[in-house]
Amino acid sequence: MRFLELINRITLGCAPDAPSDKGDDAAPKPEDLPGWEGAPTPGYGPGETPPGVPNAEGDIPVPLPSDAPAPPESTPSPAKPKSLEEVPLTDIERCSGSEHAKRVSEAFKDTKTTSYQAMHTTLTGLDYPASRIHQMPNRADAPRARLDLRFMGSHVALEVTGTSSGVIVEVFGAPESEDVKVTDVRRKPRLDAPTP
Repeated sequence: MRFLELINRITLGCAPDAPSDKGDDAAPKPEDLPGWEGAPTPGYGPGETPPGVPNAEGDIPVPLPSDAPAPPESTPSPAKPKSLEEVPLTDIERCSGSEHAKRVSEAFKDTKTTSYQAMHTTLTGLDYPASRIHQMPNRADAPRARLDLRFMGSHVALEVTGTSSGVIVEVFGAPESEDVKVTDVRRKPRLDAPTP
């Protein structure tokens, strides 16, 4: 729950116009939207029993649409290879990723990070679940982890690399597909400096 609250707080900070569950900013009800015409009319005629309601004999009628086209024959489609390439981030995702990167950088400030275990302990202390922290191969003897921040269609992930005075945090986009692990995403070389 703390992770969800953290994600929500940072995302709302990056999208202040987004509706929230507090006060008058709540999402409008359908009947308050333009074009609302009321409840849809039922799909059965006068004297007919609505679907799912027992008739006089106690049977539940199942409507059989006589005009419906026959379902297409299914043909097995070849499995698509899952994309492991880094994906671009939206403005809100870049903002959110930067806020997470700042939090992580501050937590490791002036700390020599020499092991993945120390990195893992600090990240879980920041309310990032252990299941979202993934060890990566060391880079030049420095521990490295990826933090999966994808949630409800988001693409945000962080790469955290230990240094002698803290960590270097890089924000990147991972495909939203659940079958793509952040550890498998191929990163594009960065020309700009990452967040120290």
